[in-house]
This record gives sequence, structure tokens and C-alpha cells, in this order.
Amino acid sequence: MGRQKIFVVLIVAIVAITIINFLSVGEGTDEYIARVEEDRKTRNGYMISSSSPLSEEDRKTFTNLKYYPVKEEYKILAKLTRIQRKQPVFIPTTTGESKKYIPYGYAEFELDGKAQKLLLYLDWEENNPNKLSLMFADDTSGETTYGGGRYIDVPRSSTNAITIDFNMAYTPFCHFNDEYSCPIPPRENLMTVAIEAGEKLYKEL
Repeated sequence: MGRQKIFVVLIVAIVAITIINFLSVGEGTDEYIARVEEDRKTRNGYMISSSSPLSEEDRKTFTNLKYYPVKEEYKILAKLTRIQRKQPVFIPTTTGESKKYIPYGYAEFELDGKAQKLLLYLDWEENNPNKLSLMFADDTSGETTYGGGRYIDVPRSSTNAITIDFNMAYTPFCHFNDEYSCPIPPRENLMTVAIEAGEKLYKEL
């Protein structure tokens, strides 16, 4: 078999393997949207449970949380640069206290033609070692989303890439009840674009 034929066979094999992998472990658009919407239903259920951040009075009148429509382009694959010397830091909260976190790494990507760089953390009190914390604010903060920013739980990655899904952005409990102490997004995570994805304001402040 000539080199050209071998090359063609290899290309076909690579394409075939890629397609098989996508079909077996990939997630289509419909499945993705259904998964995000199911997560939102679960969060709605939590808001009326006994563990809800809502007051008993607010739970009686609760209907649904408010969200932007699911947009797959807000599911971002970012370059991950880990921080080598991970020293704990204390992040201020809405009640004037502070919470302990370990800076994990920077996620870099482009959105709306602008370069973005966000700092991911390990929560000192988090029991799941595979979950990273992202606290951010953007140009919707204080307008259509909570002014104190929003959070995303980011699955930890063992590679130099990491997925940040802004459709999964949620509002901290202090939006619903000022008795909660919520970490304030650090300076590094104050974005200069509008992230029109994820959870919106539930009530006017």
C-alpha cells in the first residue's frame, strides 16, 4: 500500500473514531438544553424545601426562579493555567466577614470578541475535591442579575482546558435573604461583557 493510501486510511480512521466518541460520550444540543432545564427545575424545588434560603413567608408565594434562555454558545471551553504555589486567601463577604479559598488557576477564553481571564478557586470548606468555585460579576450585574455577582460550580479538570458553563450560573443566597454571608467576586472576575445566561434577578432590590 502506497504512502498516500496509508495516509487516507489513517485520516478516515481518525474521523471515524472522532464520530464514534462523539456519539458515545457527546451531548447533542437538545440533550444539553434538557439537562440545563432539568437542573433549573431541581433548583426551583429546592427553593420551596425546608433548606431554602427563602423566608417561610416568601416560600408561600414562590413560583419560579427567572433565567435567560439556554444558549449553547455560553458553554465555554477555556484554556486553564494552574497556579503552582496555591496559598490560601480570604475573600470578603456581603456581611463583612471573609471565607477561605485556595486560588486554583486562570481560565482564559474569548467572548464577544474580548479576551477574558477568570480566577477559579477551591473552596476550603468544600467536601468535593473535583468542584471549583467561580464567582463573577458582569455588565448585567445590578440590572437583570444580582448586583453582588453570580456563581458557577466548575468541574475540576486534569488537562490544560476547562469548561465554564454560564448557563449554569446561579444567584447566591444573600439575594434571597440578607442573613446569608456570600463571597464577593474578586477584582480579577469583574467582567466587562454582558453574560446574558444563567439565573436572573428573582426580586427587585
